[in-house]
Amino acid sequence: MTGKEIRLNVLEQCNPSFQAFGLWTHPRDRSTDYTSIDFWVDYARIAERGLFDNFFIADVYGVPDVFAGTPDAALRNGSQGPSLDPVVLISAMAYATESLCFTVTGNATYEMPYSFARRMSTLDHMTGGRLGWNVVTGYLDSGARAMGRDGLGPHDERYAVADEFLAGVYRLWEESWEDGAVLRDKENGLYVDPSKVHAIDFPGKHYRFNTIHATETSPQRTPVIFQAGASERGRRFAAQHAEGIYINGTSRAVVADQIANFRKRVADAGRDPQSVKVFAGVTVIVDDTTEAAHERYAEYKRYTSVEGLMALMSGAMGIDLSQYPLDEPLEFQENDANRTVMENMTKHNRWTLREAMEAKALSGTNIPLVGSPDEVAEELIGWIDDTDLDGFNIARTVNHETLENFVDLVIPALQERGRYKTSYSEGTFRQKLFGSGSRIGVDHPARRGWSTDDVVAQ
Repeated sequence: MTGKEIRLNVLEQCNPSFQAFGLWTHPRDRSTDYTSIDFWVDYARIAERGLFDNFFIADVYGVPDVFAGTPDAALRNGSQGPSLDPVVLISAMAYATESLCFTVTGNATYEMPYSFARRMSTLDHMTGGRLGWNVVTGYLDSGARAMGRDGLGPHDERYAVADEFLAGVYRLWEESWEDGAVLRDKENGLYVDPSKVHAIDFPGKHYRFNTIHATETSPQRTPVIFQAGASERGRRFAAQHAEGIYINGTSRAVVADQIANFRKRVADAGRDPQSVKVFAGVTVIVDDTTEAAHERYAEYKRYTSVEGLMALMSGAMGIDLSQYPLDEPLEFQENDANRTVMENMTKHNRWTLREAMEAKALSGTNIPLVGSPDEVAEELIGWIDDTDLDGFNIARTVNHETLENFVDLVIPALQERGRYKTSYSEGTFRQKLFGSGSRIGVDHPARRGWSTDDVVAQ
C-alpha cells in the first residue's frame, strides 16, 4: 500500500436528526426507526461490509434548550432529542458483526468510576475487545440540571474532574487484577487466586473509593481512548490521554496546523506523537457521476431544517442564535459550552449567521464532500496527504442510504488506489488500530500510574 492507509469510522448519534438536520423527513430515510434494534444491527452490518474500522456513537446529556430559551425547536426537529443510551446498543451490534469495532461516548462529569469501569469492562468482554471510549465532559446546561447540578460549572474545571475520573478508572482497569489472577480451575474449585487481586484506594478530591474492580480482566483492560476537545484545556487533556482524537476543520491548512500542534503536545506529554490517530468529520454525498451527485445533494437539501440546525448550534455554542442578526458576522464569545464548535464557527471563519446555516445545512460541523466516486476518493486522499490526518468520521445524511452509497462507490475507488484495506486484520480494537498489542501503550498514563498528584499538577 502506497501512502497512509485511510481509517474510517461511522459517525452517529442515537436520535432522529444528527449533523444533517431535518433529513429524517426524507421518504427514503430510516431514522424514525432508530428505536428498533434491527435499525442498528443493519447499520453495523453495512459498516462491516465496508470494512469500517469503528462505529462511533456520540452522545450528550440533556436537550438543546438555548435557542429561544426553550427545547421546543430541538424537539420539533429531533435535534439531539429524544435520544437513546448508546451503551445499550453495542452488544447487539457486536453480536451481529465479527470485526467492526465500537466507540461509545461516556461522560466523565456525571458517571462514577467504579460503576463506569465495570460497564466498560463488561462491554470489552461482550465485544471480544472491540471497544473504545470517547471521553466527554458535557456541554449542555440542561444536561447538568438533569444530573442534579446547578449548571455546567467552569469549562476548565470540568477537565480537571475528568483527569481525576480517568486516574480512577485507569487504576481499576490496570492495577486491580494481575495477569493470571483468573484460574477457572474446576478440578480444585478455584476460580480466582485472591492473592493476585488488589483493592484500589483512591483518595481523590471529586471521587473517592476503596474497592476491588468488579470485573475480571477484559481483553484490552482499558478500552481505546478517544477525545474531541479543541479548547486549550481540551488539547492538554487529549495529549495526556487520547489514543484517537476527533477534530473538525474548515480547510486543509487549519487541520494540518491543528494536527502538528497536537502531535507536539503529545510528545511534550512524554508519549509517542504517532501513537495517536486523528480523524476529521466528513459528510459525503456521492453518486455515479458528478452531475448525479449534485442532483442528489440538491434533493437532500430540500429536506433540511434550518431551525433544527440552529437549535443544535445554539446549544453547542451556548448562545441563543434566535436573537442573532442573520447578516452580521458571528463573534466568538467565551462561555462554558462547546468551545470547539464556537471556534470553528467564528475564529476559523468569518461567516454571518445566514452563511453559516447555509454552509452547514447538510453537514453540521463536518467537512462536506459532493461528487463522483473518483472525485470523493481523491479528495479524501488529498486531505490525508496534506494534513497528516489518519482517517475520517463519516456521518449520515439519509439513513442508511448515504452509508450504503459510500460503501458501494467510494470504498472500491479507495481500494483501487491502494489507500484502503481489502480485509480486516485480526485482534482487538487496539491491535487493529495500531498493529501492536491489546494493552494500552507503556508510555500512556494508564500504565505509568497516573495519580491524583498528576491531576493536581494539571
